[in-house]
Amino acid sequence: MTTPSTLLTNNARSAEIMARARGRFPGGVNSPVRAFRGVGGEPFVASRGKGARVWDADGNEYLDYVLSWGPLVLGHAPEVVLEALARVMQDGTSFGMPTEREVDLADKIADRMPHLEMVRFTSSGTEAAMSIARLARAITKREHILKFEGCYHGHADAFLVKAGSGVATLGLPDSPGVPDALAKLTITCAYNDLEAVERIAREVPLAAIMLEPIVGNGGYIEPTA
Repeated sequence: MTTPSTLLTNNARSAEIMARARGRFPGGVNSPVRAFRGVGGEPFVASRGKGARVWDADGNEYLDYVLSWGPLVLGHAPEVVLEALARVMQDGTSFGMPTEREVDLADKIADRMPHLEMVRFTSSGTEAAMSIARLARAITKREHILKFEGCYHGHADAFLVKAGSGVATLGLPDSPGVPDALAKLTITCAYNDLEAVERIAREVPLAAIMLEPIVGNGGYIEPTA
């Protein structure tokens, strides 16, 4: 996301809101990436967005390369999405029971990915990855998971793991509160290192290999292996 120089002097309203936020949320945010620690500076508070642009609480305009970290592939507030939302929300917003629309969506996904036999929707990527790991362990009767350095699969304990020394190692906790015993069940190796993957698969009974097809959290890295 490009940042105008005016943000350095014209951010009073964002600073005011962030001061309030720090009194309510740990670190002032509800997701660590929003704290701007990776890029530096004081977080600005988004006010509205349209297309590829977003405006903060002080009226500064930005060209948004983040787009909500992926979901906004059509940009902010596209008319086709707003119209569809307005139409279906007339029927209700949440039911806590099956609906035909979720079956329709599953059919569309299966049409585009014919290898899928079944679909299960979750509320977050963390829940999806956590459920995959649990299901794989239940089916295989194995405990170890292989993941790759720099890949993000949500904030479940099994995935908050970093590499130790060596090319492929038992995981080390990457966050306070993750038990060492659990972290050791997650093995890490470098992305695109197919030899390491093959060696680990021979040496360790893996329940699953967790993979981002194209790494985004650690920088845009295309698969070569």
